[in-house]
Amino acid sequence: MSEISTSEFRTLNPVKVEPEPVKQGRSLVVVIGINTYAHWRTLNNAVQDALGLQQALIDKLGFTAPIAPLIDAAATQEAIEALIEEQLHELLKEDDSLVLFFAGHGHTRIAQDSEVGYIIPVDARMPDEDREHWSDYIRLNHWLEEVAELPARHILVILDACHSGVALGSAANIYRSAERFRADISRDRSRKVITSAKQDQLALDGGPVPGHSLFTGTLINGFNWGESDIDGNGFITSSELGLYLQQKVGQASGSTQTPEFGAFHRDEQGEMVISLRNQSFDTLKARALSALQTGQFTLFKELTEQAIALKLTSAETLYLEYRLRFREGNFQRVTEIIDILVRADLQESLIPLSNNDLSKIQLRLPCWAPVLSIPEGEFLAEVTVMTGSTKEQLLVIAPQPFGESQAYLIEPKSFCQLSLNNPTSAPLHIYMVGFDETGRFQLETLWEDEEIIFNGLMPGETKRSFLFAPQGKPGLREIRLFSSPKRLRFFLFPASSDAYGAQIDTISAEDLQQIEMKVIRYSLTNSLLSEKV
Repeated sequence: MSEISTSEFRTLNPVKVEPEPVKQGRSLVVVIGINTYAHWRTLNNAVQDALGLQQALIDKLGFTAPIAPLIDAAATQEAIEALIEEQLHELLKEDDSLVLFFAGHGHTRIAQDSEVGYIIPVDARMPDEDREHWSDYIRLNHWLEEVAELPARHILVILDACHSGVALGSAANIYRSAERFRADISRDRSRKVITSAKQDQLALDGGPVPGHSLFTGTLINGFNWGESDIDGNGFITSSELGLYLQQKVGQASGSTQTPEFGAFHRDEQGEMVISLRNQSFDTLKARALSALQTGQFTLFKELTEQAIALKLTSAETLYLEYRLRFREGNFQRVTEIIDILVRADLQESLIPLSNNDLSKIQLRLPCWAPVLSIPEGEFLAEVTVMTGSTKEQLLVIAPQPFGESQAYLIEPKSFCQLSLNNPTSAPLHIYMVGFDETGRFQLETLWEDEEIIFNGLMPGETKRSFLFAPQGKPGLREIRLFSSPKRLRFFLFPASSDAYGAQIDTISAEDLQQIEMKVIRYSLTNSLLSEKV
């Protein structure tokens, strides 16, 4: 048999095929805001909401505003319809991303078997005693159908109006359960809508952020500090933004509204992706806080040091440095920073801590600094964390990898409890200090049983802590447990945090040396984000 040269065979060399990168178009924002109506009740903050959101997207996230805002008298029915059917149709290109925002009155028409939502233009007539002027209003489902036909790849509609949840129909529930995150989410078309309230709810015209509604103030803050980057990956998707607003607004003090989010016509389950990775100071500070909230401590330190190099004395930088030095245990610098921020009398919402928060921290630091400087070490008591949706069904959970650390992942609106066992031959007096995601700290109630409070946890005894229900948004929090062989007056009195802040009690050096400290880290999570595939 003759030999066959290997050169006579065809060789198949594997070729690595890279997916074609998604062409990035422009990021555009167009806003409508109406305070002063011709016939309807005047609103206080709708115009400021529209202009404030537009400016936040431009200044902090690199958006542009190609069309002048439709404000007050300019926001007629004809102008709002022409904005979609003429101006944006001519302006937009297929790779663009558009954020379209409306703040003003909303209304609902309730029929026998359905509800229809409307946004109210500035020139609409008020209902008479015996009839509504439905033709004066803009029907939401028809309007969204027109928006869906615009040539942009990604469109996010944000509605801050009463009853605006009716815009979603059943889309909110359908979309949430089918949510899927893919590596190429920005490749497919997206048509998403976020509403400030459910279809049967009124939307607050004011809130904790001066000059803004509860919903839009929370939205702007979500961009300012990257709070809406829930998973901490440096990007905000439209659905991630909707989830953030739903949680933050729905749980806000005094809130009677729950935002909704979902998809509308022509959506292909893509996502608008807003990057926090450009080199501006605003995105730098947002990325830094996001890194801290997701346990990426090395990245947090690097980004904070970059912020210090850029703007050493700005309030935002000082806040980040406060969080960094607190972690490092440099309480001399922590005290200096808090003193500077208190003297500055900051505008509310400039940083996550309020002026009242700063004043309380300033009062507490002199006596608390030696205690908070105690490093984590061998903790004699055995601690188990339990959580559940009801008080009667608590299950033991284990910590999970969380950035560079380990943390317990707690579902929102669930209950938590600690189980503590004393394996030693002497009583242990155990106390708890809580740290929230903004950097506030305070002495917390650990025991409900007064006998344990005064006599300690007896040898061989296992007891459960006071039941608590964490509130707020996802973000890294801490519980610090302090254990001592003797009862310490410092941790027992007084009952209120305000009174405690004013007192000057200290712990002796001898007692400090006997205290052991344990850190328990946890974060509120959400099953939606844990479904990533």
